[in-house]
Amino acid sequence: MLAITFVIALIVIAIVLSDKLPDYRSIGYIGVFVLSFVGSASIFVPVPGIAAVCAGPSLGLFPLWVALLASIAEAIGEMSGYLVGFSGRSFAENNRFYPRVERWMQQRGWIALLLASSIPNPLFDFIGIAAGTLRYPVILFLASVWAGKMIKSTSIVYACFYGIDWALKFIGLE
Repeated sequence: MLAITFVIALIVIAIVLSDKLPDYRSIGYIGVFVLSFVGSASIFVPVPGIAAVCAGPSLGLFPLWVALLASIAEAIGEMSGYLVGFSGRSFAENNRFYPRVERWMQQRGWIALLLASSIPNPLFDFIGIAAGTLRYPVILFLASVWAGKMIKSTSIVYACFYGIDWALKFIGLE
C-alpha cells in the first residue's frame, strides 16, 4: 500500500510540476538531473527529460557529466514502475503487451532491462512493472537500468552535441 501511495504521489508531482519546474538552462546540471528524474518517474506520461540531455552540452555543460547525471536520475526514476509491480500485478495485467514483457523478464532478466533501457523506450514502464512483480532484486534492477540509461544518455548527448554543430555547418550558420 505504501509503495502504491508513493508511486501515485510521484505521478501527481510530475504532472503538477511539469510546467513549474525551473528552466534547466538556468540551473545547469541540477536541471538535467531533475528533468531526467521526473521524465523517468512519471509512468506512461511523456515528460521531456531527453530534451535536457540533448540541450545540456550546447549550453556549456560537459557532455559526459550530462550523460552520467541523466542516467543516474533516470535509473532512480524508473523505480516508480518497479514499485507499482512490486505492489501488485493488477496495474498492468489487463494490458495486452504485459504477458509478453513478463515472459521476457522471466527468461532474460538483466539483459532485458539493459537492452530496453538503452534506447528511448516508452514501453519500458511495463518492463519495470514486470521486474517488480517478479520481485527482481532491486540492486540488479538499478544496475542494469543504470547501465542501459548510460548507453542511451551518452548516445543522445553526443549525437546532439556533434549533430547540432554539423547541422549548423551544413546550413552555413557557423
